[in-house]
Amino acid sequence: MNLIKRWNAFMGPKDERLESESNRCMRVGYTILLAGAGIAAYYGIMVNQVADTTDTPIYTSVGQDVFPVSGVIAVAILVSCLITLGMQMKAGIVDEHVRMATIDHVPWGFCAIIGVISGAMLGVITATMRMLAEIQIVGIENVTWAGDLAMGVVFFVMAFVLGTFGTAAYIKSAIVGRAKQDSLLED
Repeated sequence: MNLIKRWNAFMGPKDERLESESNRCMRVGYTILLAGAGIAAYYGIMVNQVADTTDTPIYTSVGQDVFPVSGVIAVAILVSCLITLGMQMKAGIVDEHVRMATIDHVPWGFCAIIGVISGAMLGVITATMRMLAEIQIVGIENVTWAGDLAMGVVFFVMAFVLGTFGTAAYIKSAIVGRAKQDSLLED
């Protein structure tokens, strides 16, 4: 809780227009969908990957023709993320706080922090889910600990790069969108 208070103090008060637009774009249900479905789909991917690499069947003959739910969940996540992101970019929203609403250039330090957080989360989740999947399928004595940690590091690097430059592109797009809105208001 203290961290959130410090973040809000650093970012400044919230802009009411941006807050109402942001609330329109994103709701609690969306966040629950993203987190829950994302973890379920990611775990399913890891189980399938471990089963494929160890030649261990995970489906019975009855379950082989069942429609893969993880594909549907992945599509739902992708569509909901892209729609919300598009709405926020069109509205020129990066964050509801005044500090982010008034910037005129990309804050690379902030983008790097987002990249580190994104990388750490994905790296830890990847390594952990992979280890859990291996424990379930091949047993704890056959887990490739170093390989799973290396996979976590690779995913950390990818998420760091995507998080940093994706956030920078998102902020740049919001700056451009805000400038367009300001020029329309001036006319």
